[in-house]
Amino acid sequence: MSNADPTYQVEVIEHLVIPTRDGRQLSARVWKPATTTPVPAILEYIPYRKRDFTRARDEPMHGYFAQHGYVSVRLDMAGSGESRGVMVDEYALQEQDDAVDAIAWLSKQPWCNGSVGMIGKSWGGFNCLQIAARQPPALRAIVPVCATDDRFGDDVHFMGGTLLVDGIDWGAALQTFLPRPPDPEVLGASWREAWDERLAGLAFPLEEWLRHQSRDQYWKHGSVSEDYHQIKAATLLVGGWADGYRTAMLRMAEKLPAPTKCIIGPWAHLYPHIGAPGPAVGFLQEVLRWYDHWLKGADNGVMNEPKLRAFLQSSETPTTQRAVRAGRWVGEQQWPSPSVSDVVWNLADSGLTTSHAELSEKALPFELSVGQVGGDWGGFALPHELAPDQRPDDALSLCFDSEPLTDSLEILGTSRLRLQVSSDKPVAMIAARLNDVRPDGSVAKIAHGLLNLTHRTGSEAPEALDPGHWYDVEIDLSATGYTLPAGHRLRIALSPSYWPMAWPAPEATQVLVRGASHLTLPVYDSANASEVAFAPPESAPGPEIVALDQGQQYQRLVTLDVAANKVTKRVVGGVGAYAGDGMSLFREINWAMEYKVEREQVIELQDPASASTEFRQEITFQRDDWKATVNSMVRLSSTPQDFLLNCNLVVSEGEQPVLNRTWNPVIPRQNM
Repeated sequence: MSNADPTYQVEVIEHLVIPTRDGRQLSARVWKPATTTPVPAILEYIPYRKRDFTRARDEPMHGYFAQHGYVSVRLDMAGSGESRGVMVDEYALQEQDDAVDAIAWLSKQPWCNGSVGMIGKSWGGFNCLQIAARQPPALRAIVPVCATDDRFGDDVHFMGGTLLVDGIDWGAALQTFLPRPPDPEVLGASWREAWDERLAGLAFPLEEWLRHQSRDQYWKHGSVSEDYHQIKAATLLVGGWADGYRTAMLRMAEKLPAPTKCIIGPWAHLYPHIGAPGPAVGFLQEVLRWYDHWLKGADNGVMNEPKLRAFLQSSETPTTQRAVRAGRWVGEQQWPSPSVSDVVWNLADSGLTTSHAELSEKALPFELSVGQVGGDWGGFALPHELAPDQRPDDALSLCFDSEPLTDSLEILGTSRLRLQVSSDKPVAMIAARLNDVRPDGSVAKIAHGLLNLTHRTGSEAPEALDPGHWYDVEIDLSATGYTLPAGHRLRIALSPSYWPMAWPAPEATQVLVRGASHLTLPVYDSANASEVAFAPPESAPGPEIVALDQGQQYQRLVTLDVAANKVTKRVVGGVGAYAGDGMSLFREINWAMEYKVEREQVIELQDPASASTEFRQEITFQRDDWKATVNSMVRLSSTPQDFLLNCNLVVSEGEQPVLNRTWNPVIPRQNM
């Protein structure tokens, strides 16, 4: 990618101190255009270390913004990188307070015209929304990418009240990130004090997350869905169908009252100018148009764009990875769109039908191997993370198929599944998948939804099931844009478990469905869709990175131990920035880094309480003869009554440990 027309030369400030209200110093990396005219500032605010972990990603994006007349600021949160203080959890009140302080400080600098925008992906997208809800006066526009409005109902931790295994892995990753040292070259003599401070204040956030198993005040904090009207800043939402936050993007496009547009493509958890699966688009140009209008007052027609620009995916042979997704872009001037209508498909003994029908009592097969081909909850465009052919899972599930479609069928939005269910145990779950049965027999996954049945009336006050009692429940399936050609069939597949995406119920369960069960499908008529086109991706140059060794060999293996009746999924490498890439040297700052990752998820196929996930990591930083290493192991297992959490963390300078800590909390399962 290249920048076709840079306007300004750029000065890079490697370490700019931004003060907080309590006197701490946060560290920013800043790209400034060579101009004496004050310009707006763009802030990205995350804990992932601007000096190394995100350096390769930051320079092309922030440098591009500066080339086009913005001071672009990449700020590390307290307790990360060279920022002073301690981080104890994600989205803490201190995090928001510090951002409000930083925005006020930036707006008052002589090189700033008083207007500030925010951009961020994932954590940075979350806090774009959360900080906008605090309404700092200088914050005029935000670009949240791959983010959510609901920290309990639609985040990496829980889905439909079920515990997501990705959230355990993320907690393990965060545990390894928290004790990383600052760069001694940047902080000078105070670097040791800063490191000692974060080691002394080290928390175990995953334990806190697991102790909150319902949508209580802990999760409501930072969930902007509590009051969308608090957000006044103009909001450009950006997401991808292969990302875990796709549903939240469409929901916020509907709910946010501030000036809002939404772009959702085929991508995983990435900025769209490097979007994969492709096609990648000129995302940075779109962001500039947004900021030019809202921060510089340019009359550039950006608000004439469709409210929603979405990539409608074509049906393709299912595979675990693809470089480019087939499909086309469509634009809708309103969202929800009058071009989308709800069509009801009934679950019947004969299959899936639009005719009125009721279902006789049927059991969901109890097979704990279902889910092994479900794909990852949220993709990072890593090898083999997409859902392959669904026939292995569907063969062990209760399935309802339509007749072959006589015409093509377009879907855009969120499907809802309403079921009449009963369970023989007080805690049970249902995994529902909407699939595309292709004429060649292969089955492609379109969308999925999970529901812990104790959360059937909401997640604030879950209630155990009365075994044998029948309940009406509703499951929201993940949002999608998808086209099924004539001759394909729709399928709903149901199972009482979905490992290793979701933690299984504590006991083997018999779940039954019957009666007036149906799927409400958002059927799309694209006849009146607006034309959508994006420029090719552009960016500024990135840093020089030298690979010093080959690193881990990427692996993704699923094995069945027939004698033990046990399935093991093992993934080596490929989580987060540079994971598995070997020791990499940032030549400009003479600083090297390596990140090694191993994950293993195990379950015995007759015992849901046997599930376990283990996450091992090693992060090394090195300059000349100095070296620091963080080693961690986080393991979650369970009994029918409790979650058993084990963590061992060793932090070393050279070969000498400076911290060696172990946590082994036992956390009661609460309708989980």
